[in-house]
Amino acid sequence: MNFRTKDKADAPKNKGKYPQRDKKEPKPPKKISARYLYNSGLAYLQKFPASSMHFRFIMTRKINKSCKHHTEQNYEECQQLLNDVVTQFIELGLLDDTAYLKGMVTSLRRRGLSATQITLKLSQKGYKRDEVNEELNSYDADYADDELYGDKKSAIIFARKRRFGPFDVMQKKDFDKSLASMARAGYSYDVAKTILSMSKEELPDEFSF
Repeated sequence: MNFRTKDKADAPKNKGKYPQRDKKEPKPPKKISARYLYNSGLAYLQKFPASSMHFRFIMTRKINKSCKHHTEQNYEECQQLLNDVVTQFIELGLLDDTAYLKGMVTSLRRRGLSATQITLKLSQKGYKRDEVNEELNSYDADYADDELYGDKKSAIIFARKRRFGPFDVMQKKDFDKSLASMARAGYSYDVAKTILSMSKEELPDEFSF
């Protein structure tokens, strides 16, 4: 029995390749309505807690994109709808600037961020420097002790993450480079030098290893 051998011309041209697909056009943004802003805003807050200022910024981007596409929409009316949604969310407790600020300061301090870094991050969320400093002072007063007040405790957390100073068991890290790294992270020269110069035995019990 003779079997016909396929010619090269008979072979599929895209053999071994992904089939070409037509590129789908991006979906147009939805028109702005009270229901859309409410549902979209709620979905965002379920994933990303936010201050009212940052939430307004995110939702305004959606409004800008929608109004650019649907030119018949009135921008001022869309903004008023957003104002109403923000007011609703505040009344429902979904937006709470005081609680958000407190939670962020606590989280960032525990991650080893300096006061400088925290102030910068939260100013981008719409908070004033004085508001952040007040909350930082309150946190430090509650969770720091006399010897490790403020940035010093966070600096130890930072040093532990980077294996600097007393956490550099094998003494492989260059002191000056470690000092420069901590300076870039917002720690003062005195704080950075103090932490990097500590011995393993001088570490507080919560950081001992």
